[in-house]
Amino acid sequence: MALSTIIKEECPKCGKTAIEVSSSTIFGVKEIKLQCGHNLLKTSLADSTLAVSDYELIKSNDGKSLRPYQIDGIKFWEANDCLGILADEQGLGKMVQGICTLRLHHTKLLPAIIACPTTIKQQWMYEILRWQGEHKFKIQVLNDGKTVALPGFDIYIITYDILKKASVFDYVGDISTIVLDECQRIKNHLADRAKAVQAIVKDRNIKHIMPMSGTPIKNNAGEYFTVLNLVAPRIFPSYERFISGYCNSYSDSWNTKVGGLLDVKGFHEITRGIVLRRTKPEVLPDLPKLDRRFHHVELDRKLNKAYAKALDDLDNALYDDTVSEFERSSNTLAIMARLRHITGISKVTEAIEFTTEFLLSCDRKITIFVHHQDVGSLLQDQLNKWCKDGGFSPILMMHSGLDGNARAELARKFKDEASSRVMIASTLAAGEGLNLQFCSDAIILERQWNPANESQAEARFHRFGQENAVSITYMIASATIDEYFTELVEQKRSIIDAAMDGIESNWQENDLMKNLAQTLVTKGRNRWSLI
Repeated sequence: MALSTIIKEECPKCGKTAIEVSSSTIFGVKEIKLQCGHNLLKTSLADSTLAVSDYELIKSNDGKSLRPYQIDGIKFWEANDCLGILADEQGLGKMVQGICTLRLHHTKLLPAIIACPTTIKQQWMYEILRWQGEHKFKIQVLNDGKTVALPGFDIYIITYDILKKASVFDYVGDISTIVLDECQRIKNHLADRAKAVQAIVKDRNIKHIMPMSGTPIKNNAGEYFTVLNLVAPRIFPSYERFISGYCNSYSDSWNTKVGGLLDVKGFHEITRGIVLRRTKPEVLPDLPKLDRRFHHVELDRKLNKAYAKALDDLDNALYDDTVSEFERSSNTLAIMARLRHITGISKVTEAIEFTTEFLLSCDRKITIFVHHQDVGSLLQDQLNKWCKDGGFSPILMMHSGLDGNARAELARKFKDEASSRVMIASTLAAGEGLNLQFCSDAIILERQWNPANESQAEARFHRFGQENAVSITYMIASATIDEYFTELVEQKRSIIDAAMDGIESNWQENDLMKNLAQTLVTKGRNRWSLI
């Protein structure tokens, strides 16, 4: 691939590289003074015809509304003609803000490319369908390097690695916007991923660039040059100038080592118009006390055949008239347990991605609930490798093999030691007698057959002494037993909430299992019959 194609802007009057000296905005028009002595005028995307109600009336297909800070995030992008970095802490809905910006300004911002890591392609698809409203966007997901983008779509979801294939968009005309999720993935402006993004922005003359990241710039300053240059080439036209002017750095015999920012407050002032970051404590009044969310991922392709085989076995077991009702029920449950185990193993990679971003984006603690011991061990081993390389403490593990004293000591260590930030816990082993109100974030990696056990786990956090909003993330493998079970549970939960004002009733586990088995061998087999 070619050398780095750092974005540069020329002064339209003299042709010199445009370097911004100062700027001011009056009535939505930005006047920019350049180093060469000339001025530029830039208009924003902000639409004077949009009223407050236009933002407040946006709803998802499940009835959710935008929170005030999310509306402010959309307005931030509008004011900057969608040239700005949204750096909200993980869990505050950066995807939603991006999608709703595209929705509000679809005539100007589409077609759009969404570049993201492989592990969150499915979540983007899910959230677009959830928040698109009446628009019914035409979406193409590019799953591998053999696929090419086809004309006529509104949104193209692609990974950074597939974007490196220069010909992938040969059949597509103009692109108005590129969204760069987890934009720290293009931190090295000399790496192929960064060059691919720079190239498509430059070759297609993409006007609107919307990077997102939960990692604060102040701690990883050098990693943000690529996106800062993309959204503000007049302020950051040169890598060398950025490192020497804004970062703590030193040179050894081989290269330059870059640390944090030289002047955090000064840098914030310079980038106030192009970087927006909010943390959970800042928006706490707008968050519910218990925020239950669903993070959709794809099943690992290496496990597709095993999953499809288990579905075939389930179909045979469910309609096997040669055995007793009890034996048929036992066989069916065993196969569904196998399906759940396959999805649990599959989601380990996504859980690591989620957790490492969380650790880098804030200083809070997080608990990950698992069901199978080997899933927990695999997760612990792989997370420990990342933690060792990143300078984090080893992962704590609470499992059924620990006695009461050992569990109490583990809980004490998790609470009292600031460096202990991640605990993996068996949902059943930790579901009772454990106080975690000092921790406000959790992942339910593997679902329980009885949702009451998950409620027990949630209650470890949502109890007296909890000072923060609690975020519980259920990781769901799309088009698998995960998704269909979740649909059944949430349908029943909504009925319970409506009828009983949020008071839980006893879950009928047998009824759930019967409904789930029927769903899996009908609707759940459509995709997997092609494997």
